[in-house]
Amino acid sequence: MTININDINKPQVNSSGHSSPINKDSNRTTAEKGTTQQNDTIVLTDSARQIQQLEKQLGSIPVVNTEKVAEVRENLNSGNYTISSERIAEKFTRYEAFLQQAS
Repeated sequence: MTININDINKPQVNSSGHSSPINKDSNRTTAEKGTTQQNDTIVLTDSARQIQQLEKQLGSIPVVNTEKVAEVRENLNSGNYTISSERIAEKFTRYEAFLQQAS
């Protein structure tokens, strides 16, 4: 089960589909509880921080390379776009090999 740590004080949905608060005593003060309050902390490793930064960078990169699309469109419209059947066959072969390695 995944817990969203960004919304830790919001109710979490359990496997039965019902929501329940993480800590039922969260609204009580430390004096009411009769104990000293302990705060949980999360420390991210350098690798985790790098992954977060990379995810942010990837999120800002457009999915479509608009410059390449414009170039291909221009070449298609002008009749200068050439299709190499050898290149297509080679890419299909590489893709098939990749799929076989992945399984």
